[in-house]
Amino acid sequence: MMATKNPESIADRLKKIVDLNGHSYLEDEPYRVYKELVESGAADRKTAAAILHFFTSGSMISVDSAYDAEQVSKTIQRECSLNKRMADRLALIMSSLYSDDHRREWKSKNMEGLKQFLSEEFICVWNGFAVWDAGNGTVDCHYEANIVLMPTEAISEDKELAGQLKKNPYMTKEAIHDVFAKRLKAYLDHEFDYYCTCEDYYEPVVEDFGENLKYDLSQWSEENGFIYISFEGDGDDDGYEPKYRNNWY
Repeated sequence: MMATKNPESIADRLKKIVDLNGHSYLEDEPYRVYKELVESGAADRKTAAAILHFFTSGSMISVDSAYDAEQVSKTIQRECSLNKRMADRLALIMSSLYSDDHRREWKSKNMEGLKQFLSEEFICVWNGFAVWDAGNGTVDCHYEANIVLMPTEAISEDKELAGQLKKNPYMTKEAIHDVFAKRLKAYLDHEFDYYCTCEDYYEPVVEDFGENLKYDLSQWSEENGFIYISFEGDGDDDGYEPKYRNNWY
């Protein structure tokens, strides 16, 4: 029995996937698209499976230039070996997905997230944790900082970001923020761990990490296309915790 799901509603779900991940995601991750269509209830398994087959067939290039649903259907029948009924259904879905309105919307959103990201301060909250281990005991160290940087045009040349924007030019400013926030936090985690553990016999003075942090942020900003603005931070530790208490009463 042919599915009763509305082709337009399936196209709407596919559009949400494209908005979030870019057009290439449909062909790069067709099984993930299939799973999302089925698990969200947007499409029945039969239609979702046909869409999966369509995305893995390499037919998107041919269909992308065909706006007429009948023309699209013939292309799908020829290149995907689907019957006319299913091909007509996929043609309606693809024609709706790649409608003129959607194309205009995507054109207006092209690199818009990057433009917005470049126009605002980059604010990141970092919570650092490290353990100083003296063999017989440990000290848990904590540092929290609210960091303000300013992105520059240089981030456009960042290899990781450029690769993601190539796949998805509709990346939101929030998604771009996450790319750099993740990288900055990993860098600071490493620096804080080194600061707290570099001395074997002397406990770290966690409160003094701020001087190092200012240098670290300036260095990271220069290497990653940002300008250092400021930070507010504070650190503390939980005190010395012995590992062995067998003789304690």
